[in-house]
Amino acid sequence: MNTIAITQVRNDLYNIVNRAFCINERTIIAKKGKNVAAVIGMEDLDFLENMEEAEDMVLAEMADEAMKESGENISLQEMKKHFGRC
Repeated sequence: MNTIAITQVRNDLYNIVNRAFCINERTIIAKKGKNVAAVIGMEDLDFLENMEEAEDMVLAEMADEAMKESGENISLQEMKKHFGRC
């Protein structure tokens, strides 16, 4: 995985995007030495989105099960916050 300074991205954006598309290379963008973003290929993005959907389904099932139990209940949104998703 490559890391590039944000100041260099404009000059090399075409190549960064082309490598993400052609060889699924991931590029981290750093600002003042801190990693702040990434350029990834659509295959990686699709995978991440599918993982998020699967996680949402599991959380929804957990919330449904929790609603059946006596005691305090929480919403799906509260559950997502609890697990750092919001």
